[in-house]
Amino acid sequence: MSLKHFYIFRHGETVSNNLRIFQGQSRNDYLNEKGMNQAYELAKFLADKNLELMVSSPLNRALETAQIIARKLQIRCLRMQQLIEGNLGSVENKKPEDLTDEEKQIFKVWKRLLPQYMSVSFEGGETKQQILSRAIYAIHQLAKRPETVFGVSTHSTVIRLLMLLAGRYQHKIPNAQAFHFTYENGVLRYAEDENLLLLSCCAPCSCAVIEKLALEKRRFSVVFYNPNIRPVEEYEKRRVENERVCTTYDVPFIPLEYDNLCWRTLTKGMMREPERGKRCSLCFHMRLKRVMTYAKAKRFDAVASVLGVSRYKDLNQVNAAAELASFETGCPYQLIEGRKNGMQIRREALIDKLNLYQQTYCGCRPPRGKVDA
Repeated sequence: MSLKHFYIFRHGETVSNNLRIFQGQSRNDYLNEKGMNQAYELAKFLADKNLELMVSSPLNRALETAQIIARKLQIRCLRMQQLIEGNLGSVENKKPEDLTDEEKQIFKVWKRLLPQYMSVSFEGGETKQQILSRAIYAIHQLAKRPETVFGVSTHSTVIRLLMLLAGRYQHKIPNAQAFHFTYENGVLRYAEDENLLLLSCCAPCSCAVIEKLALEKRRFSVVFYNPNIRPVEEYEKRRVENERVCTTYDVPFIPLEYDNLCWRTLTKGMMREPERGKRCSLCFHMRLKRVMTYAKAKRFDAVASVLGVSRYKDLNQVNAAAELASFETGCPYQLIEGRKNGMQIRREALIDKLNLYQQTYCGCRPPRGKVDA
């Protein structure tokens, strides 16, 4: 199957959006004035993307957005039932404050993007897995068509789940903002040219990922925020080595503060926790949240990390901390492959080639006698 491009966007704003009403499938609003203006502005953005076909959810808010753009670009507009918003069951037409206690508990996990929440649904509604399955089917069916570049007008839940499929935690989906995906041989990828901030824990873990991103000519910087490393002399060794790798590949290097006191306060009483225990979850979350806050302030598009590259780390534990931090900060988190597809072999080769310093412990539990507990 040949490469296809999809510019997928959420409909323009509606009155229900302003009122914070769960629209789902049953509330079929048209665009408000702001929403119509958003659609016209999106048409300007898409004018040079060579769209050949517009496809839309059948709901009025999505269809009206799609039709405005299709008329401006002079292309056909088709409806596709599988692109409809999720069926939210019992909470449709309600505001968050009107939910029952049970619905509020469901809503807390409905917003989360981890695999264990994919089977969550409101009473009488769809699960997120069901929504994702039909959205994937829609993309696959469109990819069989002769056109190469598609515009897709749909809804926030659908886009959020397609992002997840493409390895990205993105909780906020603005109205009328297009996201560029590619689809080839059954694989959906997020294709935006974005400015990425990569959190590195050490040079050995990050070297192959830095090299790969640099060779791909990705726009990215490396940030070093590891207040868990003790003693400070060890921290400095790792910081200097990380900066040396970045210099080798001409990548900007950003050292943040060494806030070991804050880290020790956070993890007080947990020093006997085993590797991959509760202390690690707190540590990952602290570092990722700080970096995401920095990324938003400095206008980076997303954060990634190499915290799960080492075989001693639980990648699922890292990803759970990243998803929570992304949820709390609103900063997208992009999953980066650092273990498979030859990355471990390349990492070992680069460690030898660059003669990198290899630490003998993670950072928070130095050998006895090195530092006070």
